[in-house]
Amino acid sequence: MKIKSAVWSLAKFVVLAAIIVSSVSWYHSRNMPKGQAPELLAPDINGLPVSLQKMTQQGPVLIYFWATWCGYCRVVSPAVSDLASEHQVITIALQSGTPEEVATYQQQHSLKFRTINDPSGALSNSWGLQVTPSIAIVDTEGKVSAVTSGMTSKWGLKARLWLADR
Repeated sequence: MKIKSAVWSLAKFVVLAAIIVSSVSWYHSRNMPKGQAPELLAPDINGLPVSLQKMTQQGPVLIYFWATWCGYCRVVSPAVSDLASEHQVITIALQSGTPEEVATYQQQHSLKFRTINDPSGALSNSWGLQVTPSIAIVDTEGKVSAVTSGMTSKWGLKARLWLADR
């Protein structure tokens, strides 16, 4: 009987934790765009143009807002980097220094994704960003199909990309 009670208590805890985490994520991403994605046309840290609208013609795009100073980003960034080898990924480095400093950070942490530098936060602000990390998935029609903030996993992101491609 004690085992059954312990399992029930654990199940209640897991459900409550999931509700709390989902609520916090929703609250932090509530100002991010819904429907048609805002225009995103900017040079990356190497000076090459990035066009979200052109990229969506090839499939869904994951947009990752992060910062070199963000603790949670140190956990999420490697997952996003892994996804960038098989999916379209644009990242925006928020208030993280010069393009050279961002590039050095990425190299030191083996992060292999295209990055737009946002030293003033203007681009991130135009997307309603409130916290880092935050992620938006834009589907092939240019619509935001999912937004999330805070901790997430590679598999959670893969699932969102898969759903955006349906």
